[in-house]
Amino acid sequence: MKEEKIWNKGFTTVTLSHSLVSLGAYMVIPTIPLFLVSLGATESVVGIVATAYYISSILTRFLINLVIARVGKKRALIAGLFLCSIVMASYGFAESVAAVAALRIIQGMGLGSASTIAVTLAVDFLPDSRRGQGLGYHTMGIVVAMTIGPAFALFLRSNFGFMPMFLIASCSSLIAAITVFFIDEPQIITSEPQGKQEEKAKAVDWRNIYDRKLIAPSVVVLLFGVCRSVDMNYIAIFAEERNLEFLSLYFVVQTATMFLIRLIIGPFVDKKGRNWILLPGGAAMLAFLITLSLTKTSAAMLLGAFFSGLGIGVLSPNLQVWMISLVNPKKRSVASASYYSFVELGSAIGAPLLGLAAENFGYTVMFRTGACVALLYIIVYIAIGREKKPRNT
Repeated sequence: MKEEKIWNKGFTTVTLSHSLVSLGAYMVIPTIPLFLVSLGATESVVGIVATAYYISSILTRFLINLVIARVGKKRALIAGLFLCSIVMASYGFAESVAAVAALRIIQGMGLGSASTIAVTLAVDFLPDSRRGQGLGYHTMGIVVAMTIGPAFALFLRSNFGFMPMFLIASCSSLIAAITVFFIDEPQIITSEPQGKQEEKAKAVDWRNIYDRKLIAPSVVVLLFGVCRSVDMNYIAIFAEERNLEFLSLYFVVQTATMFLIRLIIGPFVDKKGRNWILLPGGAAMLAFLITLSLTKTSAAMLLGAFFSGLGIGVLSPNLQVWMISLVNPKKRSVASASYYSFVELGSAIGAPLLGLAAENFGYTVMFRTGACVALLYIIVYIAIGREKKPRNT
């Protein structure tokens, strides 16, 4: 990538596309648990369905690099986006928990591939010297989707029912697919001959699926995923059970905080290094879970939303940058897939276990269990992930 500006045509288009599919996804995230409950599911069943989605997404992310080697990033991204659109429209016709679970598995395949490739393409279009800043900007589009999506979906569900909400989410993903037709896939230049690069990429080799350089960050990301699974799967049910108001505002506060913090931290991280941000981000996640464990009022829930937005806004882009910086440029899709896979593996582990805790011991115990995981994140990062040498400023 020779161009030094961030907002070039390719980066801008991929960011828009990723934002649109994320809008559809975040419309579904808080409403699928409610949809499942309306079909007779319990909290533990909600967790199991979430796990099925995460496992599907994880497997797809790990294998997507083999698909990219054969069809290219652009075609694979378009296919994933179209699949998301079809599945989201199909939710409206589901009449059983089993049908929703099956659709969630298929959605995991579509969104798993689409989000992985979108981040990889975004990085490909960025100058190396501004990667942290650029990826922070890229994820701001997702933050906007997180702000609008849940609130809009809950409004549609309350006033018009589930079907219109699912159809609008589907249209968002369809438009995302169409935008990708207008970009040219960038060529990544390395020291290896082109033929040798293609031969390596197409080989069915574990190195095209995972890179051992990513082991330490993968453990840290997995723990982040467990913490992240709490409000993704249970905040809507928790708020309705406790009769807490302003659930839509929870997502607005959370994502507005994420948006603002990402405006600030990108250039800072590029200059100072990851220790200055990944440890405070873990502390913010700990504060978020402790706050929710003590929540009895809507105001306390919104304070939890602030801490959640702070933690996620700091950790999500910078954990990705950490993993991408460790691998060869040709393997950025492997690093991107690994980040999302281990976030979702953490969610796949956390969602059913935390759901069982909520079902058997109540939400206070569930949130405090999550807080213990956030504390473990901090300990593990200090032990195995901390940057040993300061960067040059």
